[in-house]
Amino acid sequence: MSIEVYMPRLGATMKEGTLVNWFKKEGDTVKKGESLAEISSEKLTSEIEASADGYMDKIIVQEGETVPVATVIGIISESNSNTNHHTAQYTEIKIEDQQGPKTILESKPVSSLRKVIGERMSESLRISPQGTMTTRADMTELILLKDELAELGKKVTYTDIFVKLVGLALEKNPLLNASMEDGKLVLYKSVNIGVGVGSEDGLFVPVIKNVEQKSLMQISQEIKDMALKIKEKRITSDEMTGGTFTISNLGMFDVDIITPIINPPEAAILAIGTTRKEPVALEDDRIVVRPMTTLSLTADHAVMDGIPAVTFLSTIKDLMKNPKEIINI
Repeated sequence: MSIEVYMPRLGATMKEGTLVNWFKKEGDTVKKGESLAEISSEKLTSEIEASADGYMDKIIVQEGETVPVATVIGIISESNSNTNHHTAQYTEIKIEDQQGPKTILESKPVSSLRKVIGERMSESLRISPQGTMTTRADMTELILLKDELAELGKKVTYTDIFVKLVGLALEKNPLLNASMEDGKLVLYKSVNIGVGVGSEDGLFVPVIKNVEQKSLMQISQEIKDMALKIKEKRITSDEMTGGTFTISNLGMFDVDIITPIINPPEAAILAIGTTRKEPVALEDDRIVVRPMTTLSLTADHAVMDGIPAVTFLSTIKDLMKNPKEIINI
């Protein structure tokens, strides 16, 4: 009796998966519940478990291959028909170049998540003519808003506030809330904002859907819930797909200007740098010290030219001047 092993569906929107690593080779004994292989889709990884005892009779899909969901990737048999035995051989290699020999500190395999991120970013740069522009923005009113909400027992982050502000800015600048699909420009009514969340396993981008319909506190709670799911490795592919725009807030790090890479098929991504106290000249020529941050917008020039991108940044800066009056808390 033979049992087929299939490429599973990790989420409702998953169409294909990549075979990252086989834990068994042909001829190996297999126990029910034992991990057979590691697979990935988007930025999610999962392990396939054996459904019965037996032997790894045949490996059909090799490591690194990407196949549609429900594809047979291997076969488990009750009897061991494979008698091949493999012996690993190791050879010490001395690496030299024009600068002389190199001493290697460590050599380790690249994680499946790192591979997926690298592949997606490379694909993004290949298919999209991207350009980044930056501007300085005054954080005074956002800091006041955050502090006032904290005094009321409503704790929000600057990322939460920026998600709501960017949602409002996208409604005013719909060309930024778009994508190029099959040679057609698609403008979205729904504002679905992906938020970069760092973890021990790498960068994840959960999507807050329908931002235009949600209050600041609803957005804040949803981001907290997503971050917890990422930490506990419970995030699903559905929760990380469907984005129309992405935000990457690096304000907690000592970095000013970022050149973020677009998350395809989206048309733009906004990165936020750290906040620094700086002298600012007001319209009446008075010099004051203000907390200033950097907004870096990368846009797809196949979708838009520079003017819509500049207008979008100006809209965000205008909204930042009076957030209490425009944000639905």
